[in-house]
Amino acid sequence: MFKNQSYESQRLYSVLEWSYDKLPSDTIKSCFIYCSLFPEDHEICCDQLIELWIGEGFLDEFDHIHEARNQGGIIIEHLQHANLLQNGISEKYVTMHDLIRDFSLWIAGESGRKKKFVVQEEVESIEADKVATWKEAQRISLWDCNVEELKESPSFLNLETLMVSCKFISCPSGLFGYMPLIRVLDLSKNFGLIELPVEIDRLASLQYLNLSYTQIVKLPIQLEKLSKLRCLILDEMHLLRIIPRQLISKLSSLQLFSIFNSMVAHGDCKALLKELECLEHLNEISIRLKRALPTQTLFNSHKLRRSIRRLSLQDCAGMSFVQLSPHLQMLEIYACSELRFVKISAEKEGPSDMVHPNFPSHQYFCKLREVEIVFCPRLLNLTWLAHAQNLLSLVVRNCESLEEVIGEGGGVAEIEQDLVVVFSGLKTLHLWSLPKLKSIYGRPLPFPSLREFNVRFCPSLRKLPFDSDTWASKNPLKIKGEEEWWDGLEWEDQNSAKLSLSPCFVPVRW
Repeated sequence: MFKNQSYESQRLYSVLEWSYDKLPSDTIKSCFIYCSLFPEDHEICCDQLIELWIGEGFLDEFDHIHEARNQGGIIIEHLQHANLLQNGISEKYVTMHDLIRDFSLWIAGESGRKKKFVVQEEVESIEADKVATWKEAQRISLWDCNVEELKESPSFLNLETLMVSCKFISCPSGLFGYMPLIRVLDLSKNFGLIELPVEIDRLASLQYLNLSYTQIVKLPIQLEKLSKLRCLILDEMHLLRIIPRQLISKLSSLQLFSIFNSMVAHGDCKALLKELECLEHLNEISIRLKRALPTQTLFNSHKLRRSIRRLSLQDCAGMSFVQLSPHLQMLEIYACSELRFVKISAEKEGPSDMVHPNFPSHQYFCKLREVEIVFCPRLLNLTWLAHAQNLLSLVVRNCESLEEVIGEGGGVAEIEQDLVVVFSGLKTLHLWSLPKLKSIYGRPLPFPSLREFNVRFCPSLRKLPFDSDTWASKNPLKIKGEEEWWDGLEWEDQNSAKLSLSPCFVPVRW
C-alpha cells in the first residue's frame, strides 16, 4: 500500500488513514481532502473555504446560505478536533500540516493510483505539454506559477475545480470550451487578468465564480448564461466599472453576491441593487457603498437589508441613521457626517420598523465580529453593540460627540440591566480621537478575552473599563496609550488594580 515510502512514512500514513476513516461522513471526508488544494503552510481563510465547499455542492442539503455556513463552521471545528486542521494566525484562518496535506493528496489520488488532484505552486514555467497531461484531473490549483502560452486549448472533460492564483495570467481563447463539468472557477488574485473569454457562457455547470483582485474592467454579458451560478465574488476589483444591465438579474440561482470595495459599487448603483432584489434565492450580500441614495435603496428593501453580511458605508451625506440586519458579520462606517443612531431590523416580512417583538434579543447581531466607525461627528453612542455578544474587534475613531460606547438606557432596543456578557468575546478595542468619551459602559466589565486596548487622544476617559476579574487574570493584555493619559487615570483600587495592570501598559508617542 505504501511500498515507495519509508517505514516511518508508512507508519504515519497508517495512523492518518485510521483518523480519516473515523470521520463520521463522506461530506466531512470530502471537505478534508479539499484543503490539500491550497499551498503548503497556507493560511486558509475559513469563509473562503466554506464558500468553495458550497460551490462544490458539499453542503447542498441546506437551502439557505446561512445554514450552509453554520454547517461549514461545524465541519472545520470537527477537523480541528481530529487534529487534521490546525489553528491559523487568527480565528479566521486554519492551516494544514505538510505531512497531513501530503496524505490528503495521496487519498485524493485514490491511494496514489490516479492523479485526480493537480496542485502546483511557485513553478517558474509550466510547459504547455505538461498542461496537456492533466486532462484526466478532477481538480487543478495553480499558485504563483507561470504557464506557457497555450497554442491550443486542452480538453478537461473531468475537471470540476480550477483554482488559479498567479501574478500574471491571461485566459487563452477557447480555454473554457472543454470543461463541461466544472463547478468552481477561482481566478482571484490574478493581477494581470483584464478580461474573460466570451466562451465562459459554455460553463453550464458553474456554481462558483471568484474574480476578486483582478484587473477586469467590464464583466462580459455572456455571464448571464450561467443559470446554475450560486456564488459570484467580485471583491477588491478596483478597475471594475461596468456590469451590463440585466446581467445580474438573469443569474436565477444566485445565493451569494459579494462586491466588497469594488469600483462599480462606489457610484450610483441603485440599478444593481434593484436587480439583486429580484433574485429569488439570494440571501447573502457583501458590499461597500459610497453614496447616500444607493444606501437608502438598500435599507428600504427588506430582502436586501436582511441579506447583508458585510457592509461598508462611506461618505453618505445626509444619512442620519442606518438600519441593520441581525445576520450582519462585519460593519464599517466612514465619514457619515449626519449619522446619529443605529436601528436593528429583525427577520420580519413586510414594512420595516424597529425590532420585531418576537425576535429573541440574544440573537441580535449574534454573528457580528468586526465593527469600525470613523469620522462620524454626530454619533452619541453605540448602545446597540450590547447585543453583539460575539464581537471580536471594535475600532472607533474621530467621533467628536461620542460620550459613551454602551449607554445605560435608550438605544434602539431594550437592553437587560444585568447583561454581564457585554464584550465578553472582544479581543481588540481601539478608541482614538474621541474628545468627549467618558465611559465604555455604565459599570466595569470583565473583558475575559481582551488582548489589546488601544487609547489615543481620549482625554475625558479617566477610568479603565475593567473590573477586578480583568486585572486579576493571567490573560495577556496590552494597554496602549499616551503616558500622560495613563498617569492621569482614576483608580477604584489604587494599589491592587494599578499594580496589576501597570505591566500591561505600553506607552505610545506621536
